[in-house]
Amino acid sequence: MMDGINLILLGGTVFLGGMILIAFILGRQRKDTFHTSANVSVTLEELSKIWARARETGEIRIDDLAPIWREQNDADCQKERTYQFRSKKIADFFREHIEQAPWFGRAFLQKEVCYRILSLLEEEGGCPSVVNAADDVEASWDSTTYDLLGKTTLLDHSLNVALEVIRILRKDDALHVIPDTLVAALGHDLGKLPSIKSHLYSLGEHPLAAGRVLAGIPSYNQLARKDEISRAIKLHHKQPQGLLGQTLKKADQQARQKELERVVESLEGENPTHQDKGQKKNTKNVRPGPAVPPLAASTKKTSSSKGSHAAWRAQADIYGEEEPPRKKNEVPRRIDISAWFDAAQFLEALKPYINRVTGRGFMAFSMAGGYVFFQAKALEEVARKQAEQAGAMDIATMAADDPTMRRVLFTVVDHLRQEHGVIARELVKDQYFGGYFTITTGGRPLKGFYTPFHAEVFGSIAEMESRKTGILKNFRSVKPFSNKE
Repeated sequence: MMDGINLILLGGTVFLGGMILIAFILGRQRKDTFHTSANVSVTLEELSKIWARARETGEIRIDDLAPIWREQNDADCQKERTYQFRSKKIADFFREHIEQAPWFGRAFLQKEVCYRILSLLEEEGGCPSVVNAADDVEASWDSTTYDLLGKTTLLDHSLNVALEVIRILRKDDALHVIPDTLVAALGHDLGKLPSIKSHLYSLGEHPLAAGRVLAGIPSYNQLARKDEISRAIKLHHKQPQGLLGQTLKKADQQARQKELERVVESLEGENPTHQDKGQKKNTKNVRPGPAVPPLAASTKKTSSSKGSHAAWRAQADIYGEEEPPRKKNEVPRRIDISAWFDAAQFLEALKPYINRVTGRGFMAFSMAGGYVFFQAKALEEVARKQAEQAGAMDIATMAADDPTMRRVLFTVVDHLRQEHGVIARELVKDQYFGGYFTITTGGRPLKGFYTPFHAEVFGSIAEMESRKTGILKNFRSVKPFSNKE
């Protein structure tokens, strides 16, 4: 006892005096096979802070001292930790994006969890990356989508999503979120492992089954953001919240889109007789959000009209979207948007989207012939913002796959068509809010669903054309799909 303060330390001794000179050596044997024992020196400055608090509380607890040596001890243990994989693909990914990546820094637990997940994928990840459990979201996919995406293995899909996560968060300058989001990316589809199928079919959804697998990883249960990661995985096909969850969903969708394109390209390469005059059909989706991936009808030996429908269905399955009205003579019913919609403000808010390129993605572009073409996603974003500003939260917070959003877009476009005359009615029929168009470029044609506007409503067409960059500079002409297409 000294100055009324009890000092009880496990595995160490503290000496205190009038002029304090302290040397604290704490050694403990680690039972974890990945770590060895370590001696940790604690500085006078660090212990003096605890001593100051002790004068107020009357005691020094080992819990107060533990954080001082724990971080350094973990760092030393990590230096001795080795990670081994049989697969060169996995080993290269782990080394480049996890083990040596600057964003992992001191994220030792996340690194260990990623290693455990990749080890599971190395053992069983050669299975298809899609499942058909009765109540699973993927069971509702079109058979074409299911068959094409099933050609990508679970391992490859998991790595693809992880790479998309890194790309998105690096672009957004959010490196600190990468470790936890990478755990979610690598683990989001673990419910599809063959050994877990009994859980998958009993739970009905692979995100829930994935949670069971992760719960069996001890280091995962120690993660500070475990609950947030689990929630992101559970909702990655629905409406996730927060940066982590939204990034996972976006990365999963974009990875699927690229996988679809690669598979279609490979199939078309095997069937050159289905290509016109040696020209490849378009398989690229140039956009920052959903568009129509032009699947070749020949991949399913369907008619051209069915092939076009399959193309849209594949995109809709991946992004959870609904197809625009297709039935003949079916006209959507307009809804009341007067409480929040302002035509002039809406058109003004669309201007920044025109000819803005991000990577190879765009949401709107102009043509010298006097038209501006917008993706439905651009119209939806502006409608949501305008509704939110007016307090119409039922519209602002509407789920992306809510069928009512289609009626909102139709109502907005029909209002602009009927009352303001800014929609190019010669290019899209009155019972639709957009149409399918083919863009001729210097290379392969691009195909997508757009709403055509008269360009003059947005200002000088010459000025808009001068702002074109990247792929947009190669656009030569735009025409509606023909009946043959």
